[in-house]
Amino acid sequence: MALDFVAGCIGGCAGIVAGHPLDTLKVHIQSGRGSPLACTKALFKDGTLATAYRGIGAPLAGVAGVNAIVFGVYGHTRRALPNPDSLTSHAVAGGLAGLFQSFACAPIELVKTRQQLAKPGDMMPAGALSGTRHVLCTGGFKALYRGLGITMIRDSPGFAIYFTAFEIMTRGDQSVLKVFTAGGLAGALSWWVLYPVDVVKSKLQGDIEGRYAGSLDCFKQSIKKNGWRCMARGLGAVTIRAFISNGACFTAVAWTERIWQNCASEIAVHTLVQAAPISETTSSENLDRYYDV
Repeated sequence: MALDFVAGCIGGCAGIVAGHPLDTLKVHIQSGRGSPLACTKALFKDGTLATAYRGIGAPLAGVAGVNAIVFGVYGHTRRALPNPDSLTSHAVAGGLAGLFQSFACAPIELVKTRQQLAKPGDMMPAGALSGTRHVLCTGGFKALYRGLGITMIRDSPGFAIYFTAFEIMTRGDQSVLKVFTAGGLAGALSWWVLYPVDVVKSKLQGDIEGRYAGSLDCFKQSIKKNGWRCMARGLGAVTIRAFISNGACFTAVAWTERIWQNCASEIAVHTLVQAAPISETTSSENLDRYYDV
C-alpha cells in the first residue's frame, strides 16, 4: 500500500509537469476562446511558459492526495478481488479508484480551471491556496464542489478504461519504452471515449457568471449555441497532452516501483549476509557444547 502511494505521488507530479501547458490550451479551447492556433498564440505571446503553466499550483498541491487515492484504491482493490490479474479485476479496481478520487479531484480542477481562464484584472488569485480561499469566500463549499457529479461520471469509467488498456498493452513487456507508450495510449483512449463529458465539466466549473443550472443544462445550452462539434473542441490538444502526461506518469511509477524493489532486495541480502556469521558462530558453539557433554 505504501508503494502504491509513493509511486502514485511521483508519477502524478511527473504527469502534471509534462502535460500542464497542453491542459491549459485544452481548457481555453473548450471555453470558446478561439481556434487551437489562436489560443496557442495567446498563451505564448510573451515568449514564456508562465501563462501556459498558470494554475499548476492547485493540481500539484493536491497530487499527493489524488494519486494516493487512485493508486492506493486501485492496488488494494485489485489484490482483494478473487482473480487479481484478470482484466475484469483491473477494470473494477480502476473504476472504483476513479469514483473515490473524484471527491479530491473536483475542487482541485475547479480552482485550476478558473485560474487558467482568468484574465488580467480578474479577482482570481494565482496560488493554489489563495485560489481555493477565494472560491470558498465567494461561494462556499457548494461552489468549490461545483461539477462533482460530472467529474464522477468522467473519472469512474475513465480510470476503468485507463488501467485495463495499460494492462493489456504491457503484459509480458515492462520495458521503459513499452510502459511510456502504453501509458500514453491508455490515457489518450480514456480521454477519447469520455471527452464530451470533460468539455461539459470544464465549461461548468469555469462558469463564474451562473449561466448554467447544472451539467445537463450546460450540455443543452452548449449544443443549442454551438452545435455538436463543440463537444469535440480541443480534442487534438488533449490527445497530445494525454499521451505525454500519462506516458510520463506510468514511466515514473514503474521506475519508482523498480527502485523500491531493488532497495528492498539489497536490504534483504545485506541482512542475510550480516546474519550468516552469527548463525555460523551459534552453530559452532552448540557443537562444542555437545562434544563437551
